Amino acid sequence: MANAPKQNNPAMPRPFFGALDGFRGLLAVFVAIYHTYWPSKLNRSAFLENGPVIIDLFFVFSGFLLFTLYRNSINTRSDAMGFFKRRFARLYPLHLFTLFLFFLFACSRVFMHAAGFATLDPGEVLPFQPGARESVYSLLTNLTMTHSMGLNDSLSFNVPSWTVSVEFFAYFTFAAMLIWAPPKRTAHFGLIGLGVVAVYAVLSQLKPNMDITYDFGFWRCMAGFYTGVIGAGIFSKIKHSKTVENMGQKTATAIELATVAMCTAFVIYCPGKLQFLVAPFVLTFVLVFAFDKGGVSKLMMTRLFKYLAKISYSVYMVHMLIAVVFNIIGSRILSNYFGADWTSMGLNGDLFLIPYLICVFIASHLTWKFVEMPGKKFVMGMKWPGKLRRAIFET
Repeated sequence: MANAPKQNNPAMPRPFFGALDGFRGLLAVFVAIYHTYWPSKLNRSAFLENGPVIIDLFFVFSGFLLFTLYRNSINTRSDAMGFFKRRFARLYPLHLFTLFLFFLFACSRVFMHAAGFATLDPGEVLPFQPGARESVYSLLTNLTMTHSMGLNDSLSFNVPSWTVSVEFFAYFTFAAMLIWAPPKRTAHFGLIGLGVVAVYAVLSQLKPNMDITYDFGFWRCMAGFYTGVIGAGIFSKIKHSKTVENMGQKTATAIELATVAMCTAFVIYCPGKLQFLVAPFVLTFVLVFAFDKGGVSKLMMTRLFKYLAKISYSVYMVHMLIAVVFNIIGSRILSNYFGADWTSMGLNGDLFLIPYLICVFIASHLTWKFVEMPGKKFVMGMKWPGKLRRAIFET
């Protein structure tokens, strides 16, 4: 979640959206289940089969929260550089750490094959060899967080990190907008809306569904992010309306349940090209739960979901390697005892998710505590070199 900008009034409370924060943690768990390799009733459900569209909620959450926090706080290049530093401190340390782990894993694959401990599966290409996704070039693009900006022809290393790449570069357009063309009127948000519609329309002609990552992922992110910006603009207009302030919890709960049902139905029953109609659904979702008024919101603000929200970035970034390890355990070890189709027998695949998720949560807690937080503190403590600072801030 974004760091709060400096406020002119120290007593001004920082906006906090507890329900949206809780959903962020829950969605990270959904992503962790979606990326498991072995079959289970959960990851073969219609909801997760069409799961890639869930990622767009993360982009919308970011646009909504960052516009709410920074709409009046980024006015100069100096403000923008402070914003970029905070976002870099938030994203890069854990990205670099997980990239290093995947680099070690790629090297271990090469070593294991060279030492004769493992044989090549049909069609398999070893890392750092011609045709491999994990190449020196893709490593460099991962190091610079440009790996999903259309520079590669596939995902590589830590697959979920493609969102980190595209969102970081979306921040540049966001800061530029706030400095040179800050949206203030309804017409301004209408123009942003037209841009969102145009992006989704073009993407729908290029792709069969919303599973868009390394090639046009930046534009997918932009559409979701600025849908969130529109949501923040609408929220600021209606948050103090009498209708909202006088709404009882029962009514709010009914609206929240209807919203969850509507968005769930969209994910399940609108595959393929219909996924490009995602914007009004995610916009409605964010607006409804931004008010924290109903029973569903109260549930998402309980201690469990607060904790999941706290470690959600770590869950999102570390789960893939753990999924790979569990897949090796399942396919190479458990299959020797229970047969190659052991996950198809009853609930075996679902039961296997339990130790997997436990390991994901433990690893995520550790990376949150020992990588995310110290890394963020380290980056924020770094000082700009004098000449670079003058070149950026004083010219």
